[in-house]
Amino acid sequence: MPSLPGEAIDSWLEALAARTHTAWADLITAVGLKPSGGTCTSQWIVQLRPGESTAIATASGLDADTIDAMTLSHYADRGVRIDTATRTVNRAFPWGRSSGSRYCPQCLAATGGRWQLSWRLGWAFACTEHHCLLADGCPSCGGVQRLRPHISDAIPAPAHCANPAPGATGRAPARCAADLTATPVAQFTDDHPVLVAQHIVYDVIETATAQFGVYHRDPKPGAGVLADIRAVAGRVLAYASHDELANILPADLVTAYRAGAEERSGPARAQNKPGLATPAYAATAAVGVAAALTSLSKPDIAAAAAAMRWLVSGARDRGLSVSTANIGWGRRTTSTLTAAQIAALAPLLKPSEQLRYRTASEKPSRPIAGSARVDRLAQRTPTMFWPAWSLRMTIPTCHQRHLRPALSAAMMLVGTRLTLHEAGKRIAAPMTGQGLSRVLQLLEQNEWSDVSAVLTLLADYLADTETPIDYQRRRRLDFSTLLPNSAWARVCRDTATPGRRSARARVARCYLFERLSALPASAAPFACDDNEFRTKTADFPEHLTPELAAALDRHGQDFLTTNGIGDEPLTWHPPTAMLGDLHLPGHDPAAVDIGELHRLIRVEDYSLGAAAEHLGTTLETVRHLLTTHPAPAREPVTHDQGRVRGTGYRTAKSALTPDRLQDLYETDGRGLRDIAASIGVDRKTVAQLAHDYGIPLRVPGRQTRHHVDRDWLYDQYVNKRRAFPDLARECGMSTANMERWAKTHNIPKRSRGGPSHSANLAAAAEAQAAPDILRPALAGIGGWERLQRFAAASPYPTMTIAAKELGVHQFTLVNQINRLERELDQKLLVRAERGRPMELTPFGSRVVGAVNARSKAAPAEMTAPTPVISHHLR
Repeated sequence: MPSLPGEAIDSWLEALAARTHTAWADLITAVGLKPSGGTCTSQWIVQLRPGESTAIATASGLDADTIDAMTLSHYADRGVRIDTATRTVNRAFPWGRSSGSRYCPQCLAATGGRWQLSWRLGWAFACTEHHCLLADGCPSCGGVQRLRPHISDAIPAPAHCANPAPGATGRAPARCAADLTATPVAQFTDDHPVLVAQHIVYDVIETATAQFGVYHRDPKPGAGVLADIRAVAGRVLAYASHDELANILPADLVTAYRAGAEERSGPARAQNKPGLATPAYAATAAVGVAAALTSLSKPDIAAAAAAMRWLVSGARDRGLSVSTANIGWGRRTTSTLTAAQIAALAPLLKPSEQLRYRTASEKPSRPIAGSARVDRLAQRTPTMFWPAWSLRMTIPTCHQRHLRPALSAAMMLVGTRLTLHEAGKRIAAPMTGQGLSRVLQLLEQNEWSDVSAVLTLLADYLADTETPIDYQRRRRLDFSTLLPNSAWARVCRDTATPGRRSARARVARCYLFERLSALPASAAPFACDDNEFRTKTADFPEHLTPELAAALDRHGQDFLTTNGIGDEPLTWHPPTAMLGDLHLPGHDPAAVDIGELHRLIRVEDYSLGAAAEHLGTTLETVRHLLTTHPAPAREPVTHDQGRVRGTGYRTAKSALTPDRLQDLYETDGRGLRDIAASIGVDRKTVAQLAHDYGIPLRVPGRQTRHHVDRDWLYDQYVNKRRAFPDLARECGMSTANMERWAKTHNIPKRSRGGPSHSANLAAAAEAQAAPDILRPALAGIGGWERLQRFAAASPYPTMTIAAKELGVHQFTLVNQINRLERELDQKLLVRAERGRPMELTPFGSRVVGAVNARSKAAPAEMTAPTPVISHHLR
């Protein structure tokens, strides 16, 4: 006789015995099994020996695999755990059931009393075919079915109770024989949560894995998921009130659960430790599993935690201890359940605990044991949190110098077992544990969910990512030799920065110290411990120019290289794109118009505070932006003679490379004064530059006496209207000496004054020889240079790009083109707008054409005649 799909082996043998009218013991012996005379379930129902499978197959004609599939070994390590030595079921496996079985009365009626193997599982509580709860026992005697084998001499009666009748005694007591198909059970609709829960459990057991609900993104082994369901179900059954159950489960299920035990008259077993042992009643198991799946079926951990939170808060309201130390609720559960439990508990935790358990992450977890994570975070975390990040988390009444170390210390807590005090010590925070805790409390009051999400995100990023700076090593460096006064003076000279005195040097040194070490500037060995000095150091970015910032950065990089860490960048911070759409309490530095900030600081001469107020941001944001985007130096002021104040050394250095200066001074024999005058600086500046280049200066005393040709002097002075100082420099003599030659040659002198200055005379001469369209712009000093720069900028789409490509600051370029438009009295450019590039006006195109044409002819036109001079050594 064939078996039915899913049928248990004892059911098939009973049906075979009933059909052939054979006593139970005789049939068992005939198929090669050993009858059991005890009161326990026969071991072969759990698992067959190889010889037993073969014997049954030979006697019945079924194949051995089909026979083995009818024993509980079919669910081994999926729905039960079997001790193969004793052939018994381990009850510690999630709701393992060692004996007895529930059943569906309607299935028994439909199959003539055939018993499904799955009904023996502790996880079976509903029939998914007939939409009802399974029956727990006999409707007459109340006894659990299939606790013990049949009487050896009796013929089995399928679908009837095989337990002894109440009061029956003897070796073969009379059977209860009640009709099990008449057992009343609760009925449900097709889509009832009980049936959905039973389907989910059967799928987990069948596939040995779980990919539903909260496990969808991170599938887990079936045994672990069953342990999760059992853990939550056990918690629900142990602590949930009927009112709480009524809030999450259908009323008919709760009613069946409450009334079930009262309607039974038999020896139903007690429900001690419902989280470990299989519930005695199907309604109990159904309530537990369905309640557990109301949270575990959610699409993610956050939703599961929200659905589970009632269980946590309800237990606390009744005075039960619920904390991160006792959230396990069961053994061998998965990390997914742990994450959901922690997330459910998160609102009840202190900020430091939330960070330790990573409650703001997608998958909260317990702190990681050991020191590996702590060591990595300490190495990769600056004492002062990166300003690009800390400014986004600015909170009221908390200064950045307190917020930044507190954020770094708080980030050290994420996923570790450190206290705030210990975290502060690991990164050398300049605050006590109490001070750090106070800042953490302030953060809790200001968008804490997103702030904690940022700290968790960053900590995980740093723990898993190799970063370019070892801050632990930086903190141990000896900074006593950083930026000595002599180096500061050289930086000031090279960048035309005023303020070479030692007081300004100390401020610059502290500023650079903080950039390199990520420690507060007040921790520098050369810092002054007073508010005035701290303010000066904080405001130092106001004085930065691109040239000064670059020079300080070069010195800082040299300092790192000297200390053996030249492979690290000067500064670094994690990419702020990681912030995404988080809603943080502070200002976003990227929202500030850098060009407007520069204009306010350099042109309008705003203070930092006033500029911050005007731009609708904070003082600290302005300081940070001027550090990362230094404002250009103010437009140089020009002397009447054409010399530029405050930029002499920088001008000389850019105009005279070492080779160029050496050619002019040594090869061409030109004097320092002559060279200096040709580039618009004084003699001392060129002398200093020659000293820095290592070019030896000529010994004073060996001078030359020159004879100046009258025709040349007359042509240059009278016809071309050049000035005596200009001619004297060209001939390498003094102005007085050149005037004496004019007197010797009877050349009348012009009256003194501005119109006679060389620069103005040269400009006038240059204008005279230029095309008409360019002459108004060439009348002043530097006109030709401005025209050339305008022509060079005209092809670019915006003024910003043009300035960058030409190596000048945008403000300088704009000012020069504005001056040209005033001098030429016409518009040269149509400025760029959104979606439309900068373009020339028709007049501007003509000007560019004239400039380009003159540039090609300039070398021939502008070559001055060689002076006719006789040299005699004196």
